[in-house]
Amino acid sequence: MTKLDKTDIDNIKLLKKETKIGTLSKVKIKKGDYEIELSSEKLKFSNPINELTTQNTQKNSNEKKVIEETNDQNIVKSPMVGVAYLSADPNTPAYVKIGQHVKAGDTLLLIEAMKTFNEIKAPKSGVIKKILALNSQPVEYGDHLIIFE
Repeated sequence: MTKLDKTDIDNIKLLKKETKIGTLSKVKIKKGDYEIELSSEKLKFSNPINELTTQNTQKNSNEKKVIEETNDQNIVKSPMVGVAYLSADPNTPAYVKIGQHVKAGDTLLLIEAMKTFNEIKAPKSGVIKKILALNSQPVEYGDHLIIFE
């Protein structure tokens, strides 16, 4: 292994200054046909499972706050296990939007179970306060789908 000489150090300093690199994470010097490689990559190791858990925990705590403030009669719950769809197909708008006034019996969304699409209808008239169901996402029996005002 060869040692760094003053020229190598001066070249590194010059390149670092010219490229405005902050902290160096990697320095590679090759003497034959002279080559210098500098890297300032900041390596961030993260655990995607922990990130998803944190996001889900925050989402669930926000939903719990909204649900706690809401009368249980104003929550539309899933009557079955399946996949929720907010519109009839991807090219059509959603059945309902936040702030929209709906009448009892209006279709709110669809739940696909065993290749059958089931319409979930509004149990009463009211204004949509929050849509908790996500399009094309699985729902379980009793999951909160929509909250009325």
